[in-house]
Amino acid sequence: PFGQIILAYYSGVSLDTVGSGGLNAISLAFFSPTAMTSANCNFQDPLTPCLAPASGAGPSLGLRWALNTINTSVPLLQQNTAPVRGGKPTVFFAFGGQSEGGAGWDSIFSSSTSAQMFAQNCATLVKTVSSYYGGRVFIGVDLDIEGTTTTLPQFGVFVKAFRGMADYSSYPVMMDALSGLGSVGSSDHYKVSLLQNYGPSSSGITFLNMMVNNVQSSCDTMSTFWRGSSVDFIPPSNKILGFWGENLAAWILQNPGCTDGSDPLYPWMKTEGAGMGIWQWWSGSTNDITSVINQIRQG
Repeated sequence: PFGQIILAYYSGVSLDTVGSGGLNAISLAFFSPTAMTSANCNFQDPLTPCLAPASGAGPSLGLRWALNTINTSVPLLQQNTAPVRGGKPTVFFAFGGQSEGGAGWDSIFSSSTSAQMFAQNCATLVKTVSSYYGGRVFIGVDLDIEGTTTTLPQFGVFVKAFRGMADYSSYPVMMDALSGLGSVGSSDHYKVSLLQNYGPSSSGITFLNMMVNNVQSSCDTMSTFWRGSSVDFIPPSNKILGFWGENLAAWILQNPGCTDGSDPLYPWMKTEGAGMGIWQWWSGSTNDITSVINQIRQG
């Protein structure tokens, strides 16, 4: 139901260009996961302390900021839904992030009580916010889990509790992971089993966001991760592939392998409906990243 996702992480910079830049989805970054374990959350209150900025995020981030952002962005994002324009865009509430670290996640997902409370609050949040917009936008949750020391033993409790309240076809959940998570040596390798158990095949997690590489890379290089056999149990249309944005334009993906060669990435993305996740939306011209978006749409 969500179509091909063309998403960027948004932290408050240049909302006016998300439409002209080609996006049909944004992830509002980043909120504290720990604040969402309170038993007293009220998402009718735009000043609720349950939606608080994560470490390193701007102090203005909160529910009121999110609602204002969604209100402005929906008509802009609608223009770019894929494969058909004029559909229903998607907005995620992103929790965690690199600066937030893993201690909060370890705490939440080591306790069945905390995992359940986090799930209940996430489900109530997305359903409450969705109701404000009369079904004009999909509202979801983005779990940017980084820096953990556990393997999140109670993660299944979260998925089951969330899906008990918020159905799979209406409220997407995205899990972020290193693109090399399929490698046994990756610090994110434990997420493979979580996705096998609680991923799209069981109507749990909707999307795997395979994050940007930390070195300049070609499409051929990234295809070895994104289209590798270790993660082929995730359908391509449930993958969001990580692209650097204008914040590091020199590292935006380039040939070989984007549009040339025997099995180029961009036509494959169009055919299979694989999504694009841009880190991050930035000020100034969007020409470089918009050019890539247009190439992917055209295949």
